[in-house]
Amino acid sequence: MFGRPTIIAFAPAVSKYVYQKDDEFIVGWPSVELLGPTSLVAVYGPSHTRLRSFLTNAINQPEALRRIASLVQPNIVAELQSWAQTGRVNAYKQVKKVT
Repeated sequence: MFGRPTIIAFAPAVSKYVYQKDDEFIVGWPSVELLGPTSLVAVYGPSHTRLRSFLTNAINQPEALRRIASLVQPNIVAELQSWAQTGRVNAYKQVKKVT
């Protein structure tokens, strides 16, 4: 995933283990090349502040999140159905299609 070995941890115990083993795991963000030049990790200053406020509002205000979900859900469902028919998915190639 992301063009190199990747760990995505959701459990606090796993996150704690990975962060405590910083000599074994390199913690970092996916590359700007992969996420795109307008991603949160690529922009700075006022652009970063504006983008971060959009994300914060979406997370903290349920109505904003509902609006976003209603816009993207049809595309996500269609893509998941496509993946189910394909059987095998290359995550790197799929992310590149979006950026």
